[in-house]
Amino acid sequence: MSRVVRLGIAGALLLAAAPALAEPSALLKCDGYGRRQTPGEQLGRGLVVLGTLGLFGSAEADNTSARKAGEEGITACTEALTDSRTTGNPVRRAEVLLMRGVRQFEMGRFDDAIADAKAARAVELTPLVRAHFDRNIGPSTLVLEALARLSQNNQAEAERLSAAAANARPNATFLTEEALRIMALTPEITADERLLLDRLWRLQPNVRHSQHQEGAGEWAGAAASMKTLVAMLQKPGVVTLARQAAVQALAGDTAGAEATLARVGQDIDELAAKAGGTDQAAQTAAQQVARADELVQLAKAQVALNKGQLEEAKGFLAGRPRWLSPASLTAQIIANVQVKAGPGTAPGVDPAKIRADAIKVARDGLTGKGVLNLAVALLPRWEEPSEAQEFGKAMLPTAKTMQPKPVRDGAATGITSARAAALDTATEALLVAAARATRAKGQDRFAVLLNFILPGTARVGLNSRVSIIEYVTPADALFAAQAGRALKVADIEAALGSQYKAPEPVKR
Repeated sequence: MSRVVRLGIAGALLLAAAPALAEPSALLKCDGYGRRQTPGEQLGRGLVVLGTLGLFGSAEADNTSARKAGEEGITACTEALTDSRTTGNPVRRAEVLLMRGVRQFEMGRFDDAIADAKAARAVELTPLVRAHFDRNIGPSTLVLEALARLSQNNQAEAERLSAAAANARPNATFLTEEALRIMALTPEITADERLLLDRLWRLQPNVRHSQHQEGAGEWAGAAASMKTLVAMLQKPGVVTLARQAAVQALAGDTAGAEATLARVGQDIDELAAKAGGTDQAAQTAAQQVARADELVQLAKAQVALNKGQLEEAKGFLAGRPRWLSPASLTAQIIANVQVKAGPGTAPGVDPAKIRADAIKVARDGLTGKGVLNLAVALLPRWEEPSEAQEFGKAMLPTAKTMQPKPVRDGAATGITSARAAALDTATEALLVAAARATRAKGQDRFAVLLNFILPGTARVGLNSRVSIIEYVTPADALFAAQAGRALKVADIEAALGSQYKAPEPVKR
């Protein structure tokens, strides 16, 4: 018998003897993840630590590609609830209920989605485990229920639930931003919305603070927000500056708007010179120039209107059947000019329709198919409480990571972490590190200039691969313009210090 034939027969025998590849379990088909350790209570500085008490069910490698959607997903999750890995572990059971609720939402069964969200939130947990559960899975169930209520046209209840989710981690950003997306659907700024806006403005300064004020017609407040934002940017982009000019004009600050227009005009000219090529950089430059130019036209129209130059105002709005600038600014300026300048102003452009279309798009983004990525992959799931302790070790003065360093030519301080963790955990850790570095300098508060996260997805949900914070203290020249946004070291330490603390050495 030839060697080739013998090898062929041996291979066939091996294949016959090998078991068929195992079909993914219902648990993997539900949410893509296998078993979890069972939560056990240990009193270590008042924190819950996951123990190894009773690993129920067989080990199975995580496989997110095994997830089933729609009806198949619902069936898989229902079957998974009978798996010993969920019947013996309430945290794992809650995750499965959450995912089944997401699939119910996907199928338009909003009452069933709400029921699963509530059931996940109501699993029986000991107090210490519950305290940690209420910082990750618990808020996710609230977000899911909020989205279902929004789909049922119950905006008020959706806002209440999303605010509760955000308040579960008041020094984090992800859940707060999700709540504000829901709240932005109505122009009025409620008390809850204003609280969340102010909090996010301190933690992660960006255009959202002004955006909500613009939607509510609070032009003076929006102009103040944009001024503060521009002051903290090393080189404000042309779109940001052009937006500032439009907001200033709407606030009645004609001189300020003209000064900003002069500044951004030069920047746009320089950027336009880079937009002539075909590479990605040139295309990006061309897009920025086009967007900034629209905002400049709007700002100039409002400035002309402020000066009583009605024909000039009409001229700046002429010949453009469609606007891509933010709806709140576009609609207001066009409406303002139409009221004063009369017929012939921006013919065929309806400010009310601009607003309505923008709200519809934003709403569809929260209730349509696009929200499934948020619900399936990004919403927080269980994360080990010990993760915060690991950050605590990383920020010790003796550690080589998370150490403060001068940035912006010494005008500010920066701290970087490359530790993978849930996004909101990384955000909290950076705040604690900044607070401790600020205290070490003899200062009692600091203002965040930059809060950057390079995101990814993991079993914990949306996670951070790299996180960076840049901040100033009262000893820095840039602080004066940001003093109204400052965070107190004592407040951060009181809220988060005990969690983000290195574990005590084990006594032997």
